[in-house]
Amino acid sequence: MIPVKRGFIRRAALFCLSGAALTLALPAAGTAQAVDGPALPGAGTARTTVDNSVAAKPVTDEATLRARVVSASRAVAAQQAEEPAASAPTTPSTSGDTSKPSPFIIGGTGTTIATAPWMVQLWYADEASDEYYFCGGTLVAPNKVLTAAHCVNGLDWRSHGVVNSGVTSTESDGVLTGVARQWQHRSYDDATVRNDIAVLTLDTPLKQQWLRLAQTQDSALYKAGTTATVYGWGVTSGASDALATNLRKVSLPLVSDTTCDTSMRKILGKDYFVEGSMICAGTPATGADAGTKATCSGDSGGPLIAGGKVIGIVSWGVEGCTAKGAYSVFTKVSPYAWAAEPRINDTDYNYDGRADLVARAPSGNLSVQTSKGTSLNAATNFGSGWQSLSWALQTDIDRDGGWDILLRDKADGRLHLMKGDPVTGAMKDIVVTTVSGAYASYAVPGDVTGDGRPDLVATDTAGNGWVFPGKGNGEFNARVKFATGALKGYKIFGRGDYSGDGKPDLLVRDTSNRVFLYRGTGSATAPFSARITVRTGWNFTSLIASGDVNGDGLADIMARDSAGTLWLYPGTGKASVDIFGSRKWLAGGYNKYNLLF
Repeated sequence: MIPVKRGFIRRAALFCLSGAALTLALPAAGTAQAVDGPALPGAGTARTTVDNSVAAKPVTDEATLRARVVSASRAVAAQQAEEPAASAPTTPSTSGDTSKPSPFIIGGTGTTIATAPWMVQLWYADEASDEYYFCGGTLVAPNKVLTAAHCVNGLDWRSHGVVNSGVTSTESDGVLTGVARQWQHRSYDDATVRNDIAVLTLDTPLKQQWLRLAQTQDSALYKAGTTATVYGWGVTSGASDALATNLRKVSLPLVSDTTCDTSMRKILGKDYFVEGSMICAGTPATGADAGTKATCSGDSGGPLIAGGKVIGIVSWGVEGCTAKGAYSVFTKVSPYAWAAEPRINDTDYNYDGRADLVARAPSGNLSVQTSKGTSLNAATNFGSGWQSLSWALQTDIDRDGGWDILLRDKADGRLHLMKGDPVTGAMKDIVVTTVSGAYASYAVPGDVTGDGRPDLVATDTAGNGWVFPGKGNGEFNARVKFATGALKGYKIFGRGDYSGDGKPDLLVRDTSNRVFLYRGTGSATAPFSARITVRTGWNFTSLIASGDVNGDGLADIMARDSAGTLWLYPGTGKASVDIFGSRKWLAGGYNKYNLLF
């Protein structure tokens, strides 16, 4: 016997899809206008952004999204008409029968989307290959959905997928969104369901509340006996293939790894449960629907929630779902934060999952060179009038998927956020009022404080280090000191996680060209641990920290030497002198630029 994934449906074997056709209405689409950067106070030349269409995500049109949903619902209806009772026992199993699926949240209760606004439905329809899927997912940023890798593996969600959000019912109107990009763990194994975690990037950000992922410091959330809640739209009867009309939930106690491993090995005859990367929840199944509380087919990709965070992803179980002694098995989220968070926090000019390089010429012309992994594409003209910048950083300050630039303008001495629209690519100039432009050095590593919003780090002329917690709208809360007088004359930089624990870190270069790693803690009161030396002799003329350049999920650094050669230092995820792998040559001639970011 092998483990059964909770919603992996192929070739019209649609245990998870509703037989009723959906009637989904989209809100009228507004027309966004491109906004060039206006002249800043005291600035003689207006900043303009031109040829900016590459920075806009391709948005799937309404008619195409509707067609995909209609195709899926028709296929389900046809499958149900042909074999209405073949997919499940006509009566609940009383003998622990594991030969048939029992696809629903067993023992759960109905709920509404108002209690779980981050829940989304994932629909997939590919008529050419006769493949149809349904999974659950969790909104973990305005344009990011966390789900199971087995819901993504081998599929083209950009061409055939639809995300339906904001609705309690599978038959109600909702907001339909396309998928711009998909990511799954690089070591996902379909046979054993190991490393079952994926992230979908939406082509349009959503306005619903979203949830944070459990991190390595959240071990208390995984204590055996802790009550967690799982949500899903699996079918509600062992005699039906139809999805639940409304969202359902069930509360389950977490089970120790040892207990789960022993029970599941006994039932399956093989050790599929992996301690440390999977978790179990529930009470031992009774051998029947009655008395069992569990997930089943149709609930894949949905969240297991405790403490207001996603601690697990519905992954797999035994066939029938009620076999005596069985538990529901979930992907344990916290050990995968290092892999998933870069895909949630990423932002890049052409939205391909790789961080890019921006260069300014002395004339004030700005250009973008997109990453090919270990090399760069030819420069694309971004605009003119940018000569008054003293520095700039790439970011996504509000996590809507838009490509933003945080900068200081020499003309007025203030910080500005060039806010990018994730759909049109248009940029709007916003003056930052809560942080002065008089600090000595700045960095935007990511969510340093652990509240889900990107933060700003700065050093003052006295060498003090400060964290400004982000509000998520381009403004910042009151600063928190993390270093006293220890950073005088130093440069701070970095974007992302360099130590491989899922939390963003800070890099610091001193006046002797030594580089220190300030490892992120995820704490608002003590955001960094004690620094460690990771490099010496880094006398580069420019250090560019735009994120994951080569697309492997680890934060990298680009560096320019005095000869104008640009190098890539790939991250290794090691908090040591091996923090970067062997450098790779990117290009020469970069002394023609007076600002790189």
